[in-house]
Amino acid sequence: MPRKTRPVKSARRKKSPVSPRAAQLIAVGVALALIAIIVAIVVSSLNRAEPQALPTVAPSDAGELLRENPHLLSDVAPQDADAVLVEFVDFQCPACATASPIVQQVADEYGDRLAVVVRNLPLTSIHPHAVEAAVAAEAAAAQGEFAAMYKELFATHQEWSSARGDQSDTFRDLAEQLGLDMDEYDRVADDPATRERIALDQADAFALGATGTPSFFLDGELVQLNSFDDLRAAVESALQ
Repeated sequence: MPRKTRPVKSARRKKSPVSPRAAQLIAVGVALALIAIIVAIVVSSLNRAEPQALPTVAPSDAGELLRENPHLLSDVAPQDADAVLVEFVDFQCPACATASPIVQQVADEYGDRLAVVVRNLPLTSIHPHAVEAAVAAEAAAAQGEFAAMYKELFATHQEWSSARGDQSDTFRDLAEQLGLDMDEYDRVADDPATRERIALDQADAFALGATGTPSFFLDGELVQLNSFDDLRAAVESALQ
């Protein structure tokens, strides 16, 4: 009987040892990669905007829902309206950006029946641009353009809210586009009283029970909303 041929096993090639020169090149490559990673982390940290500090407000000075010279989205002042809606807002807050078209629609829809007041509640621990955005809104308000800056800050929200580094030049560009007097804008933006007002808004919000943004108070009562569409229903109920 003919013999069956056995499959020939291919001989395994022995791995040649890495030469000292190659090992040295690999080590250098790894070291350079680690250095590049460290440099990238350092640069990223340097470019990351630091949260802006606000002056301290004594608890005894906080707790007012309305202050003098309120910033309005409506054409009617609180003392002349049938109902008053106060929004505490963080301009870097994504939820505030989502709510802003509804707030503006409500202000337009109810005309002189509803006063819509906007106050600042920058959540500085999580939103590093919130204070500078509030400063921009305050500086615009000094020229009677708060409502216009409110709209612009939220219209451009995606462009600046996730950007690294200081965004004050971005906000200044928005002011220029609105046709503001830039010398006056800079004066108000640099005035310590501007940050004092923002700090007082923030302290009032926390003293009144606001814990996040946006927070809405309707005729002095904190409104609990399941969705922002409920805001119109709450206003309707208050006006009846």
